[in-house]
Amino acid sequence: MIFLINPFITSAERYGKDIGDIGGHQMPLGIFYLAAYLKKAGLTVRVIDAEAEGLVHEDVVEELKSAGASIIGITSTTVAFRNTRALAEMSRQQLPHAKIVIGGPHMTAMPLPTMATGAFDFGIVREGEVAFLKLVRHLVSGEGKLEDIPSLYWPGRNDAPKIDYIADMDSIPFPARELCRDVSVYKPPVGAFRKEPVVSIMTSRGCPYECIFCDNNTFGRKTRFFSAEYVAHEIKEVITEYGAREIAFLDDTFVLGKARLRKIFELLNDEHISFPWTCMTRVNNLDYATLKFMRDQGCWQIRIGIESGNQQVLDFIKKGITLEQIENVARWGRKLGLRVSGFFMIGHHIDTPQTIEETIKFATSLPLTDVIVTINTPIPGTQSYEKAQAYGTYQEDDWTSLNYWTPVFVPKNLTRELILKKQAEFYRRFYTRPSVILGQIAKIRSWAALKMMVKNALLGLRFIGGARPRS
Repeated sequence: MIFLINPFITSAERYGKDIGDIGGHQMPLGIFYLAAYLKKAGLTVRVIDAEAEGLVHEDVVEELKSAGASIIGITSTTVAFRNTRALAEMSRQQLPHAKIVIGGPHMTAMPLPTMATGAFDFGIVREGEVAFLKLVRHLVSGEGKLEDIPSLYWPGRNDAPKIDYIADMDSIPFPARELCRDVSVYKPPVGAFRKEPVVSIMTSRGCPYECIFCDNNTFGRKTRFFSAEYVAHEIKEVITEYGAREIAFLDDTFVLGKARLRKIFELLNDEHISFPWTCMTRVNNLDYATLKFMRDQGCWQIRIGIESGNQQVLDFIKKGITLEQIENVARWGRKLGLRVSGFFMIGHHIDTPQTIEETIKFATSLPLTDVIVTINTPIPGTQSYEKAQAYGTYQEDDWTSLNYWTPVFVPKNLTRELILKKQAEFYRRFYTRPSVILGQIAKIRSWAALKMMVKNALLGLRFIGGARPRS
């Protein structure tokens, strides 16, 4: 029996503070795509999302034992790696004959240190579908040689040729959502949806931009798109088979292919399928006509990465956008009745108290409905990580602190205390304005939403409107 696992991690570990369910839970599409790929090859696979289901390691291992797991695949980010390793070691004790495989962003960023822990039999970098299937076939039937499997590491293998990224995205089946044991565990943050249930969809992989803080090594810098027909078919399926009433598009750059965007909704309109939806996108990919088209097709909220209100900082982090572009998109969104949420980051390598003040003033000058303010965290595998020591002090002894809310990196012109103070001040100055308060009240659509909104406020307003995508 093959098991794919998203390990348990508490909200305090993920966000640096115990926030309960305010941050919401998104389906970890990566392992559900992998499960679908294995199923397509005729293999039997089960998925455990221990984080969303609240299953601690003992619960997971007991289930693995009961089912007689022979191959255990675990995905991991860097912030979750301590838990991933603990789960692997516990599984090793209880199932000594099972093969344990790690994949995901952390393994891709740090393959040799990860394998050196001795907790895993194998590790796979980049996309997992092709390499994992080859590994499973070798373990199950002796097919092929381990040395011939690209992107595969094991203790003692210090280099592995990288597998080519999948070019024909439509060859990947839809995520195996039928293996989800409880769809109700997946809920967006309060204020980030209009109708439930909300189903997450990815329509592409890879990002061509070069933001230094972003680890895009897993899917690469070339964007590969699922076809408009594929996407429209998947949307129809999640609505008819899974009762979706709203779609959250999770692509890093959903609007990058405008012709495909229009084709998707042309196909849906032909079948009289409509729904509210949200997406993440970049301001340099947007114009007024595209935003109007999106609104007319059901989009009610866009989330844009702004990061800083200082152009020099934006240029340093290679964001590839201008303050004018940001202002235009925010104004166009307001004119069209769209909610526009802005992702900001403070504590950039060249940030100073003055540039952070400029960023706060810039944010409050824009007609944004929400902000999410994280702390610059150099993640292994990024250019930000490579530059950290030259621009400040960086403590990476505890990977669980790499959560975007803990100042593990302190630029030379700042202090840890000032970063935390400015983050709290940012939220306070943005959300205490009367126009924003009224906008937040307008989000309340149920007693449960009101309770969550109050809890949000008490916890510093960190998660109103959604959380920054996992790295």
